[in-house]
Amino acid sequence: MSLIQWATHWQKDPRFSRNYTARLIEKACALDAQLHRAYCAGQLKVIAGPHRKAGPGGGGDARLHMTLQPAANASCWHVILDDSGTRPVKVEKRERVGQRF
Repeated sequence: MSLIQWATHWQKDPRFSRNYTARLIEKACALDAQLHRAYCAGQLKVIAGPHRKAGPGGGGDARLHMTLQPAANASCWHVILDDSGTRPVKVEKRERVGQRF
């Protein structure tokens, strides 16, 4: 049984497989206790796997990152990765305001 839930279109960059992304998430758990608890409880959903892309109109995050969400919660976490995409370096929590984070 997987501890991670996956959004339908989670994969934004084909270089990063589901297994590789799951390993990155496990490494990120060492950086943040809330993320670790959500992972262990099976309440973590991958909204977007590793990618580096700014959103329309210059929004979004141009750093290599993953977007994760605790199940049934409006907030999300950006797990910032190093430039090579091999390890997480920071977990940023974001709250939903209206339709945007």
